[in-house]
Amino acid sequence: MVCLGAGLLLVGATHGPIPPRARNVITPDGLLKHIRMLASDEFEGRGVATPAEEKAVDYIVNACRAMKIEPGNPDGTYIQRVALWGITADGGDVVIKSGDPAFSLAAADYTVSSAQPVAVVRIPDSQIVFVGYGVVAPEYGWDDYKGLDVKGKAVLMLGGDPPVADPKDATKLDPKIFLGPEVSYYGRADTKADIAKSRGATAVITLTNEPAGRFPVRPPGARGGPNRFVVQEPMIVRDASSTDRIAATVALNYEKAVALFAASAFDLNALWDGAASRQFKPVELNAAISGNVRNRVRAVESKNVVAKIVGSDAMLRNEYVIYSAHWDHLGRQGENIFHGASDNASGTAGVLELAHAFSELPKKPKRTILFLWPTAEERGLRGAKYYVQHPLYPLAKTVANINLDYFSNWGWGRTKDFSILGQGMNSLDALVKQAVARQGRVVTGDTDPVEGFYWRSDHVEFAMAGIPSLATSPGIDYVGKPANYGEQRRSEFISTTYHKPTDQVKPDWDLAGAVEDLDVLLEVGYRVAQAPGRPVWTHRPPFMHNLYAGK
Repeated sequence: MVCLGAGLLLVGATHGPIPPRARNVITPDGLLKHIRMLASDEFEGRGVATPAEEKAVDYIVNACRAMKIEPGNPDGTYIQRVALWGITADGGDVVIKSGDPAFSLAAADYTVSSAQPVAVVRIPDSQIVFVGYGVVAPEYGWDDYKGLDVKGKAVLMLGGDPPVADPKDATKLDPKIFLGPEVSYYGRADTKADIAKSRGATAVITLTNEPAGRFPVRPPGARGGPNRFVVQEPMIVRDASSTDRIAATVALNYEKAVALFAASAFDLNALWDGAASRQFKPVELNAAISGNVRNRVRAVESKNVVAKIVGSDAMLRNEYVIYSAHWDHLGRQGENIFHGASDNASGTAGVLELAHAFSELPKKPKRTILFLWPTAEERGLRGAKYYVQHPLYPLAKTVANINLDYFSNWGWGRTKDFSILGQGMNSLDALVKQAVARQGRVVTGDTDPVEGFYWRSDHVEFAMAGIPSLATSPGIDYVGKPANYGEQRRSEFISTTYHKPTDQVKPDWDLAGAVEDLDVLLEVGYRVAQAPGRPVWTHRPPFMHNLYAGK
């Protein structure tokens, strides 16, 4: 591997507040050592609740011990035990009755699932109501339910955010509503299901194989191509929140949905177009759904890893800055090992290197620094959710989360830019911009917004718990490369490598850019730990919260 020196910065760069002794311990070789081991065949893809979990957890714990970083759990260990349910779909049956006797539903027309940790989930006879995009967003003056009582009914909804056209350019999305091309909080399937559940709906019906719309949609990515990983056992947190979720989700084939609407004398495509407006009103179909879902359920025990450096200030040491990176990946499937070198051996290694840097500070930071490696991120952010619902330290005293999770590749060299996912949500952005400017680089927002990556990693759980959180991504404007080099490499990576067995360490990796990115995150966390005040929210969706956080 050919690497530039760790200390080499872009022209015009200046050093920040981190003493050189601490900053200089983060090196390409140090990162690569950890990544190469964690992504090796020996670790078998770091699957949750497999023998490989013990190997990954032991590796992280032993690395912390070698750096003399103390256990993070108040019980004196490096482990937080995480209780999960593993839920494997075991079939189900759905019946839809409509006003047209000729309407029929075959098993090939739908799939049905439930995240309830019970063996049989029943869908009672429920009238079907079309609720557009199923969005309730008061800050945008948007309510797809319009006061309609859906208790005891099944809601049929479209995926994603309402595609509101930009009044200045009808070929683009309005950046002032639902974040434009980015996926907003309201476009998440979980958000929509939670809203439906809170209103008493019995089931959510979504559409599959629908035609392409006018605006960008998430490309196949990990879901397409050969050797893709198929999640056969989703997991949920095993606690009081386990059953507080929609009973069932039915994915209905688009062509069958068209026929269902026609049976009630409605045109689905016309209603679809109308759903992209605030004036949309829900439509009650002359149709009802019923059925059941069967699950195989098992209790799963897993582990978060946590270490800490106790703060030096008598008062502020009781406040916490959390660096996080999930240690798990997808494990094995058949003969394939899903190595997860970029996702997320890189992030795991990054937090180890940050811990090393903090351990080399001449004086400990004022606030306590927690280094957290959650489990089961690939099964739905479950380790992070478990932590915020069973925190080891008070959430009210946790001032920030800085999360490392890499869907792209850190090994392509240095960049002129640094990307913040979910930019504009809290004051951590300002610290990032200052640190990046010191390197002679610039900050950008999400450079691949249709993927919705902000909502797909552990920082979301901390944000839902009210903790200002930072999620970043490698830049795409590479030093010494053509203008479109970064976009092409990332697009190729997501389609051919992301969540596939080919996510492995490559012989040409250059981690000099990764070191620069870690320098930014080191400075941001250090400044948060030293400052008398705390980071604050600047824009947070009103419904973005977890009722079970801290409980």
